[in-house]
Amino acid sequence: MIRIGGAGESRCYRLRSVIQGRGCHVDYRRDSTFESTVVFVIYNITVSTEKKTYYQILGLETDVSAIEIKRAYRRLVKIEHPDLDHRNKSESERLSATESMLALNVAYETLMDKRRRAQYDLTIGLAVASGLNKTYQFRKTSEDELREVYLAKIFHPSRLAVTKVLSAYKRQIRLLSQDPFDDELIAEFEAYVNQVEVALAKSSNALAKKTVPATLEAAVHMMRHCIAQAADGLEELRHFCQNYDYDHLAMADNLFRIASDLAKQALALTRSCS
Repeated sequence: MIRIGGAGESRCYRLRSVIQGRGCHVDYRRDSTFESTVVFVIYNITVSTEKKTYYQILGLETDVSAIEIKRAYRRLVKIEHPDLDHRNKSESERLSATESMLALNVAYETLMDKRRRAQYDLTIGLAVASGLNKTYQFRKTSEDELREVYLAKIFHPSRLAVTKVLSAYKRQIRLLSQDPFDDELIAEFEAYVNQVEVALAKSSNALAKKTVPATLEAAVHMMRHCIAQAADGLEELRHFCQNYDYDHLAMADNLFRIASDLAKQALALTRSCS
């Protein structure tokens, strides 16, 4: 069963023609959950790939990791998708693109499923039968592993801690403005200032504790710049707590805004450098 989002009737007809040309029985229907998704139900599918293996279709070696498979698939989809430049393609070119997309989908779905990949490897002579009793183990790329661990354990938690205290600043100012001389409101504001200091210190220490993967260096550098700006804002808040000069709050607001923008840029860099 293959799902294709946003498929119109004409595209469904073309894709069904391609699959039936391979000697398969095929039908399609609208997905009951996602109306724009078409579900193709294919029986006895034997997609010919001109003797290419699924690995070759994706342009990969046979010991690739799951992350490498996903990257290759995304790259090829941007090239082979039937909807790309649809109007300027001839009918034969559109059918060829649809056929290529189908082959990519089958290859990707098979290789991303550990059990199905193990079975497929057996059919093309890459695995022994006894290996099917074990969970298929992808070869891990050390850099990819380090990157994913660093993001999950260090970068994202650190960034979240910083953005959380920065986003709370407006609320704290609104509360304080109710009565700037109220002892309880002042105490609550000072407690918030302490929370900012703790969050910045922990995040800064966490980012400095481990070696940064090469692909994340730009993002971490941006995050450190974010923390530095927030630390300057924190200093302005400390000055306010000493002399109650509201100019310090305005300065802190500006610095926190800059820090928030830098945190967004840091997150964007983790995606663009993957």
